[in-house]
Amino acid sequence: MTDAIPVVSFEKFLTGTRADQEQVAKQVYDAFSTVGFIYLKDTGISQARVDEIFELAKTFFALPLDQKLGYKLSSASTNQGYTADGAEGINDHKECYEHRRFANPLCPPSTVLPGFEETLDGFYSECLTLALRVLKCLAMVLRLGDDFFEDITTRADPQLRLIHYPPLHREVIDSQGHARIMPHTDFGLCTLLFQDGTGGLEIDPGHDDKFVAAPPIEGTVLVNIADLLQRYTNGRVRSTRHRVVKPADDKFAGDLLPSRYSIPFFVHPDPETTIDPITLTEGEVKLYEPVNAGEWRNWNTANNYKIKDDTPEGGKVFQKMGVVEVA
Repeated sequence: MTDAIPVVSFEKFLTGTRADQEQVAKQVYDAFSTVGFIYLKDTGISQARVDEIFELAKTFFALPLDQKLGYKLSSASTNQGYTADGAEGINDHKECYEHRRFANPLCPPSTVLPGFEETLDGFYSECLTLALRVLKCLAMVLRLGDDFFEDITTRADPQLRLIHYPPLHREVIDSQGHARIMPHTDFGLCTLLFQDGTGGLEIDPGHDDKFVAAPPIEGTVLVNIADLLQRYTNGRVRSTRHRVVKPADDKFAGDLLPSRYSIPFFVHPDPETTIDPITLTEGEVKLYEPVNAGEWRNWNTANNYKIKDDTPEGGKVFQKMGVVEVA
């Protein structure tokens, strides 16, 4: 089942006729409504550009730990800056840097990393453009109006994350309950993911612990649905569990697993957006209760990083709803 995730060219959506766009949009929707993931190629973001960002990430993570901790993420609502290995759980093995759209007070200055902020800002803009085009595919298929998702993302502040998985002994990753990232779903609208060539990402299409590989494919971006979009579409598209484990044994046979880098771009709607499930047929039952997008994001961020939810409600509404922690 290594071919469980379709590979689709996005070129005709960018350059083709309306009929071409609708054909690509249908392919995108079909993937999201079944497996929840899709590989997109010919997206307008070049592999050379992605490689540049990976090199930038390596430069940042090579800084001394005490220097990186000077940019430590500490606020659920800001959700920007550096998190060290273990910050999202002692059984996860990674370190991260979060970059945002409007303000990055915990970004290394040019005196430390020349061009770091400007380069990430440019790549961020490219990712946001692509993400909105992917969401437009869903709006077209569901007949919501092409601009449906643009209308709820005018003030959206997605999160560009640089991730470094440090070298790790196999005995650690083989221990029960350990992974480079434990099984989880993303909690926003959707995610763009750029992988290096290391491998180890797996998805669980049936949420039955039958994980299949989602290997890196050069020249593609892997896109997946997240929890808010599953709720918003009333379950028409699927937020699928995934994890990062060790690479395949036939690729790395030694005791020490190599470093792995990845770059996800987490898309969230405007914080004031009410995510109230969309019904498209008469008598259709809403599967989920409405939630406020900003409160939902802050609550999940606070849970993930084990920091205080600094919003007025502090996630109480979700506790009352019986929503489980999304890690």
